[in-house]
Amino acid sequence: MQSIARNIRHFSVAHGRHFATTRALPRDTIKTGLVVGMFASHKLFSSEQMPQALQDKIVQEVQALDNKADAGSVQLVLSPDLTQHIAVVGLGSSESTANTTEIVRTAVANGIKQLKAKKVSDISIAPMPSAHAAGEAAALASFTFTAFKTQKKAEESPLTIASADVTAEWSAGRVYAEAQNYARELMATPANYMTPTIFAQRVRDEMASLANVTVNVHDEQWARRQRMGGLIAVAQGSDEPLRFVEIIYRGRPGDPVALALVGKGITFDTGGYSLKLGKNMDLMKGDMGGGATVVAAMRAIAQLQLPINVVATVPLCENMVSGRATKVSDVYTSRAGLTVEVMNTDAEGRIVLADALHYTVEAHQPRSIVDVATLTGAMVVALGELYTGVFTPSPTLWQHIDRAGATTDEPVWRMPLHDRWDAMLKSPIADLSNIGCKGEAGACTAAAFLRQFVDGPRLTPPAVMREQNNDESVPRWAHLDIAGPMEASTSEGYHHQGMSGRPTRLLIELAKQLSAE
Repeated sequence: MQSIARNIRHFSVAHGRHFATTRALPRDTIKTGLVVGMFASHKLFSSEQMPQALQDKIVQEVQALDNKADAGSVQLVLSPDLTQHIAVVGLGSSESTANTTEIVRTAVANGIKQLKAKKVSDISIAPMPSAHAAGEAAALASFTFTAFKTQKKAEESPLTIASADVTAEWSAGRVYAEAQNYARELMATPANYMTPTIFAQRVRDEMASLANVTVNVHDEQWARRQRMGGLIAVAQGSDEPLRFVEIIYRGRPGDPVALALVGKGITFDTGGYSLKLGKNMDLMKGDMGGGATVVAAMRAIAQLQLPINVVATVPLCENMVSGRATKVSDVYTSRAGLTVEVMNTDAEGRIVLADALHYTVEAHQPRSIVDVATLTGAMVVALGELYTGVFTPSPTLWQHIDRAGATTDEPVWRMPLHDRWDAMLKSPIADLSNIGCKGEAGACTAAAFLRQFVDGPRLTPPAVMREQNNDESVPRWAHLDIAGPMEASTSEGYHHQGMSGRPTRLLIELAKQLSAE
């Protein structure tokens, strides 16, 4: 080994990134690392950019340990001169399967995590079958949230991850993933450090330097002028003042708004008088996950300067218990003029979203509008943390969302809308109840409630009730219930245990696809 090291020259690739150097170092002081991809045939991807001596060394060690290079697997080896840790990541059984983005994303992330465990601080990513997925993995796998860990924060050393071959796709992948990390950070921040006021200011600061972006932050007086009775009804139980954030991105000036995103922004949810159980209430700091992902997606859309006009709105408040809080059976008047009987104060997300949806449709007249919310426990029961439930009457919009989910490996599942759900929202004293009257189909009746505020009320069900699955009227509307995906229970691959920041990348991809139309 030492004789080989003495004879090897200085190895480098494009942009000055080094595969190896010429001076051997003790293993515990090696701070540089490299991630390379290998197929099950033991062929290295993009091996033409790598010195033959290094290729031989990697293949010999992998074969000696009978490593099959299964998709996502990692084997660590040392460079021939003992100066660099090399993470050999498996790309699967054939070169064709390695073209799938999820394999690359997972494999690169696993390689980075192994190198981080070795205290490596400078990592280079060799070319991969998908530069976009590799760029995503580089950012997602390096995410940590240690803002409130004083000792650990002081001991941390900065981690640098770069591509050995920087391309536009790699850079775009980084933008997608860094947006998701931004959403993760917003969702993970304790509620006393992420009040509606602080959230709104964070948005202002984050968007200030981006071209073609306007940010409006509205207060309670504005909400009253806008007749947002639902937002005010939820917010009045808290000492923290409400905010309404409006982000306008003009990537195609003069054209109509192609897409509007509306995110639920409950910065802490106690359930109000329909009080939640103490177990897992800490997760309710992330009940603004819809707002966080929408804001993060808008940041990326502006950074990429996509040729599309997009608007985002986020109604922000806390749902608390106090002498001023809305009580069960209270009635309020929504911005749409519909009266709503509050039969469950823990079904507050749909109440604030309803006003935001109605305002966004009226003020901006988008062709498509998508709301994103950690809305119902029923969705967690139905789909768990893997899938986002999607409700939409539009086959066209569903196809766009489904394709965006497949491209970003953010799984989605279409859920039913039906006239029957509308009938279950009847109230004996008001136009609507904020929950279904039968205690079933909770996620479905929540979606049905929201639709009342997009394209008009459905207070009188038809004589023959049907599924609502083929309506292309504008604005096309979709509701994404992310109550399950809001949290990752493990840190597998590029996922990070805790607040997930999903489905930020899906929303960016959706805007990208619509911009091409």
